[in-house]
Amino acid sequence: MNRRKNQQQVSESPLTSGGILTVGLDIGYGVTKVVTDNTAIAFPSVAGHAREIKFQQEALAAKYPGDQLTDDDGSTWFVGDLALAQLPPGELLRLRGRTANEKTMGNTFRLRLAKAAIGKLAQGMSGRDVVHLRLCSGLPVDHMRDAGGLKQALLGQHLIKTDSTEIIANVTEVMVMPQPYGSAYAMMLTEQGEINVYHTYMRTGVVDVGTYTVDIILDDDGDFVDAESGSVESGVYTAQERIAAMLERDYREKMPHRIVEQVLRTGIFTASGKPVDYSAEVEEALAPLRSATLNLLSEKWQRGTTVDVIYLSGGGAELVYEQVVEAYPQTKLVPDAQMANARGYLHYAHFAARK
Repeated sequence: MNRRKNQQQVSESPLTSGGILTVGLDIGYGVTKVVTDNTAIAFPSVAGHAREIKFQQEALAAKYPGDQLTDDDGSTWFVGDLALAQLPPGELLRLRGRTANEKTMGNTFRLRLAKAAIGKLAQGMSGRDVVHLRLCSGLPVDHMRDAGGLKQALLGQHLIKTDSTEIIANVTEVMVMPQPYGSAYAMMLTEQGEINVYHTYMRTGVVDVGTYTVDIILDDDGDFVDAESGSVESGVYTAQERIAAMLERDYREKMPHRIVEQVLRTGIFTASGKPVDYSAEVEEALAPLRSATLNLLSEKWQRGTTVDVIYLSGGGAELVYEQVVEAYPQTKLVPDAQMANARGYLHYAHFAARK
């Protein structure tokens, strides 16, 4: 099966006024991913009320195109990388597991991120052209009862107004599935939505290690096995918070999220221009995430004897891979693991259209 090349920036819009564009949209707690047949975009799932930038406004707008979003009520938000770069941590809004009112709060925030994603796809379009879209997305396994609310929030016409785009998005169809199924369909279906003849497994497990949740699903020859699927409110953030606390303890200041993430991925912290080895601290910080992942697998699949293959995906997949494959040797790391769900949503949307 041919693999789509991941593009973090697009030079021209894949949207046109007229026709229907099919989109795979993964609104993750840490990163929002959106893919079409020829485009893949990812940006941090954060937003905050815009503030006046007193210098380099045009340069920042060019560096972070589409990261200034105007809501229907006229309020302006910084989203994604611009929000991380310009807003203090206390002003950043994030999805973190279930909200107090998922329908009115969680899905409002998801809609804002979806608008930002569509705006990035339509970069450069203006004049409020109407573009038609079919969306396929997902929710954590234990949050699937909220699927109806998410569909309701996304369906219909939406004004998409950013610093680089102004269109009317007409969402004609929304499909919602348990998030890890995206990774399953990324392996079980081709890009054209056909059955992947090289996937010969009957019982397929997926472990999706995200920012704030770890989700697993079991598919038995096309059937979702609810009793052996589930979520745990853990994720990469547990390691990020521990590393942030260690750095604040050692240097008496709060570190930006980007620096914490860099330490997590490299094991190196640069202090006053000099590299400091934090690899031992990173291993310590990762212990709760690895334990939570293995505990969920053990609870749902015991030793995994009846699971033919386990696909490991999500932004935290590589952080737990060694521990998971040691306990479950049939584990395979999904290529481009962070984008796998969005890719699979697109594959499934094409499959559904063929049916």
